[in-house]
Amino acid sequence: MKYKLTIAFLLVSFTMLSQEKASVNYLNTPVVQVLLDFESKFNVKFSYNAKLIGEQLISLEAKQATLDELLFDIEALVDIKFTKETERYYTVQKIKNRSITDTQHLEKVVVKEYITSGISENNDDTSIILSPEKLGILPGLTEPDVLQSIQLLPGVQSPTETASGLFIRGGTPDQNLVLWDGIKMYNSGHFFGTISALNPYITQDIKLYKNGTKARYGNRISAVIDITSDEDIPDKLTGSTGFNMTHTDGNLKVPLSNKAAIMISGRRSIADIVDTETFRNLSKRVFQETKISEGNKVFEDDEVTTTKDLFFFNDFTVKAIVKPNENNTFLVSNLFTKNKLDYGFLIEDYDEASQDKLDIKNQGSSIKWNHGYSDDFNHEFSAYYSNYDFDYTGTNSITNEFNDRLNKQNRVEDLGFAFDTNYNLDEASTLGFGYQFSSNKVKYLLNFEDSESPEDNYNESNVNTNNNHGIYGDYKYYVLDKWLLNFGVRANYFSVVDKLFFEPRFQLETKLFSNLKFKSSVENLHQSVSEVIEFNTQDFGLENQIWVLSDGDEIPVLRSFQVTSGFVFDKAGWHLDVEGYYKDIDGLTSFTLGFDNIDDFFSKGKSKVFGLDVLIKKKIQNYRTWLSYSVMDNNFTFNTINNGEAFPGNSDITHHLTWSLTYEWKHFDVSLGWTMRTGIPYTKANGLIETSGDPVIDFEATNGARLPNYHKLDVSATYAFNFSRSERWKGKLGVSFLNVYNQKNVLSRKYEIAKSTEDDGFVLREINKNSLGFTPNLVFRIDF
Repeated sequence: MKYKLTIAFLLVSFTMLSQEKASVNYLNTPVVQVLLDFESKFNVKFSYNAKLIGEQLISLEAKQATLDELLFDIEALVDIKFTKETERYYTVQKIKNRSITDTQHLEKVVVKEYITSGISENNDDTSIILSPEKLGILPGLTEPDVLQSIQLLPGVQSPTETASGLFIRGGTPDQNLVLWDGIKMYNSGHFFGTISALNPYITQDIKLYKNGTKARYGNRISAVIDITSDEDIPDKLTGSTGFNMTHTDGNLKVPLSNKAAIMISGRRSIADIVDTETFRNLSKRVFQETKISEGNKVFEDDEVTTTKDLFFFNDFTVKAIVKPNENNTFLVSNLFTKNKLDYGFLIEDYDEASQDKLDIKNQGSSIKWNHGYSDDFNHEFSAYYSNYDFDYTGTNSITNEFNDRLNKQNRVEDLGFAFDTNYNLDEASTLGFGYQFSSNKVKYLLNFEDSESPEDNYNESNVNTNNNHGIYGDYKYYVLDKWLLNFGVRANYFSVVDKLFFEPRFQLETKLFSNLKFKSSVENLHQSVSEVIEFNTQDFGLENQIWVLSDGDEIPVLRSFQVTSGFVFDKAGWHLDVEGYYKDIDGLTSFTLGFDNIDDFFSKGKSKVFGLDVLIKKKIQNYRTWLSYSVMDNNFTFNTINNGEAFPGNSDITHHLTWSLTYEWKHFDVSLGWTMRTGIPYTKANGLIETSGDPVIDFEATNGARLPNYHKLDVSATYAFNFSRSERWKGKLGVSFLNVYNQKNVLSRKYEIAKSTEDDGFVLREINKNSLGFTPNLVFRIDF
């Protein structure tokens, strides 16, 4: 049935009517003349200062494109930005002083729209840019979630089915550098990662690097997700508000003058106020096989009473934008995110009470000053402060018998500053260089109090600081429509290990034929801070990873070497992007990954990843379809695990296929997406081995088995409308359905030794964590 629905949707989408479109072909044409032509073709009006726009020339060719798509292409070509005031009127602003590390483009369009509107390939480097304001509808999403949107790109996977758990080309989530207005994020998810903690309605651009990373980015070895919030000064008060079945939000952009503005936003969950089907399903997936879902039961027939049931999340941002003149821009950003959980249980038969309290906070501030001396030379000074605070307390007691208490804390304080300069040597060459300093203080505390056996009490703590000095340079050279060369080098000094690390980065692109482009990149990266598994709170079942600094011994500095090479073909609405890669990661430990069947608690290792990412896209008027496919071989080698022989990595997904379709018709947008992938490896258990003490689990080969294949179908639809003829107030209604045919996918499988309910013996228990079942969601928004 599910396949029939997909085919029917495809056939129907071809028969629907299309929006107003036009074909254009401009060769070295002034922007002003292009805008006049658009006014005639689309019956719109542009308001701009002709002197500021200048005599910039563009070359652009497109067949049957909408106005919004053409304007998006022009923004990518020249330093101007379009703002839609009404359905007919647009304002045009000049953007000054783009640096080599910003988005820059060749004069000819190679590829603009990557998979759908609002997702484009940056011709200036290997990054992919997502613009939530322009983002088209995506399968299963009624709102442009910052991190979930990235998962539709080849090479990006989330085997945990969360927004923030991004495994990119064999790397783990903690190996991704996530920045919000220059602030380093150490927790980017709400509700244990199921929802992004970053508000999409104030986000201007998301830049994703899977390879070919600019030299200004350091101290992470997998990927870079650089998120920038809105930096424009609006002409009038604007904002939006809305809600869905998990949270509500609102934002305001207030112009203080034509040179200054302030932007504020806030979101909060509604689970503690309104019980919705969406949140119930998310809770069922998140809390399954944890103390919260089991009620701290000892036996299956225990009757448990919930004494406390509190969970909520929120986030707030405040940003000041000051542009006193064309040559200076000042930005001050502030971010605060919070997740709070407080659950309590009582087993009346034994008068046994337990409680779990968890607080996760991430707050930060940044300041940026950009000064342009001329169109060819500018500098930027930036500074930031980031604070991550994790606090968990678990208690368990029986009146007049025992009172146990466990407390875990993890704090990260990260502050730094950077100075960047950029200079256009000539029409073909650009040079950028800079210096960065960061001080990273990481604290870990674990305290356990056992009232019955004080000798088992323990108190572990560790505080360490790493001062990182980074010097880097970037050089870009291109010959119009033929060559693009980016070369960068970075030198990092990590005080925590007292060593200097060099990181060359190289990227080459060349146009072989009119429709075929070759691309290649090489990079060497290092990382001094990472997450490790903390087993002492595994009974809680949630958030068992903590941030730690490398010490050069048990926690080595991570190193990654990556080589990529591929081709891009674009013709007649077809787009094919094929890229192969090899990644070698060294410095892994069993602390950072966690294994079920190891004899030695600590083991060092490395991984080798071979992969191929393929994207095929076709656009026919308002209909788009794209196929994203990744094949990967990710092997681990550890000195004391599996006899030192290679075995599949924990997140080794051999095949991953996503097929998506979208259709736009008047004010309606519809999207459908089907995902299928190989199940992840796990270590299978045969049974229990009796010993003189408690039994132990008899495991087979490490990661020698695989979970069943994963597949699901997601659907979403939105309808946009105006509240009045003035079009000042706009609305949107949307609905989404995740896992339409309610497929039961297994996300992870582990084993534990449990007490038998029939005798005093023990049994082996299989623990499966399943994916999200059929889950509807509804959204309503108002923009003004």
